Amino acid sequence: MRFRSRGQTRDEKLLRSARRATFLIAGGAVLLLLWKLSGSGSSLNEALIQTGAAKGSVGTVRRDPSRLLADEVQVVTNNPGASAINPAAIIDKAGAAAMEARTETPEGLDDVPDSLIRIVRDDVLGVLSDENDAMLGTLRLSEKVLRDRLHEMPEARYAVMMDSPEACRGKPFTVHGRLRRLTRAQLPRSANRYGIKSAWEAWISTADSGNQLIHVLALSADPRLPVVDSTGKNAPEVELAGYFFKREGYAAKGRDGTGALALAPLIIADRIQRTVPRIVTTRADELNPWLTWIAATICLAVVALIWRFQQADHQFRGTRTHQFTQPPVRPSFEGVSSISVKEVLHEMEQQARNGVPDTSLTLPQ
Repeated sequence: MRFRSRGQTRDEKLLRSARRATFLIAGGAVLLLLWKLSGSGSSLNEALIQTGAAKGSVGTVRRDPSRLLADEVQVVTNNPGASAINPAAIIDKAGAAAMEARTETPEGLDDVPDSLIRIVRDDVLGVLSDENDAMLGTLRLSEKVLRDRLHEMPEARYAVMMDSPEACRGKPFTVHGRLRRLTRAQLPRSANRYGIKSAWEAWISTADSGNQLIHVLALSADPRLPVVDSTGKNAPEVELAGYFFKREGYAAKGRDGTGALALAPLIIADRIQRTVPRIVTTRADELNPWLTWIAATICLAVVALIWRFQQADHQFRGTRTHQFTQPPVRPSFEGVSSISVKEVLHEMEQQARNGVPDTSLTLPQ
C-alpha cells in the first residue's frame, strides 16, 4: 500500500522559504534606494553636472564651424579688423573694480558715522566718560534708523565681534538669543541733551556664544520680559536690532565665584523684543517620517512572514505525512517505582549467593 502526502517536500519548503526571504530583502533594498534618491537626488545631479563639466574641460571637441548648435548664434560684422580685437581690452577695469568694491546696503541702514565712534576704545571696563557722547548718539541713531527693520540686517556672530571689533564697529546687526538679565540702565547726566530719559541694560546668550554673554543697551524693552537679575533655566527668547559699539570689559563671577575680568560685545539697540521660540528643522527631522514608515513596513512584512510560517505549519500538522513522523508509543511512567542504591546492591548479593552451588568439603552434621 502506498500513501501519498498532500504536503510539500523538504526541498520545496526550503525553496519557498528562500523565495520569501529574497522578496523581503529585495523590498528593503528598494525602499532604501527610494530614500537615497529622495534625500540625495540634488547632490547627485550636481555631481553629474560637475563631472560633465570636468570632462568637457579636459579636451576640446573639434567640429565644423559652419554648423551651429541649438543655443548658438553666428555674428557677422562688416569690419574686417573686428576679429583681431582682444575682448579683454574693451573691459573698463576701473569701473569693474569700483563695482566690486561697492557694498550693497539697504536704503536707510547707514552705519554709525566714523566721527562719532572714532574715540571708542576696546578692552576697557565699561564705557569711559569720553565715550558717553558716542554711546548716547548711537543710541539715538538706533531709534531713528533701526526701528522695525529686523529683517533687513545680518545676524550677529559672537566670534566675529570678539575677533574683529574694529571691522564690526558701527555696523547694524540682529541678535537672537536668551535673556539672562534685564535691569534699568544708569545713564550719564548728559543723556538729557539727547532726549533720552531711560534705558534698559540686558545680558543675552546666543546659540554661538556658549557660556559667554552679550551686553545690550536698549532704549525700550518688551513689557512681557521679566525685570530680574537672573532668569534661571526658563529664560525667554528675545531678538533685537542694534549697532555694535565696542568689545567691553566687565567684572564676571568667575568659576570659583571670587570674581574675574571678562570681555563681551556691547550692542546698542532700539528695543528688546520677546519672541516665540523658533523651531529649527534639521535634515534628520525631515527624514524621521520616512524612516518611521520604512520601519513600519519592514515590521509588517516580518509579522506577515511569521504568520505565514505558522499557517503553513498548522496545515502540515493535519496531513498524513505529519502523522507518520509521530512516535508509535508515547512514554509513560505509570506504575514505575523507585528503590535506593543500597536495596539494589542487597538484591544483587542475594541473587549471587542463590545462584552459586555449595562446594565446601565439610559434611553437614
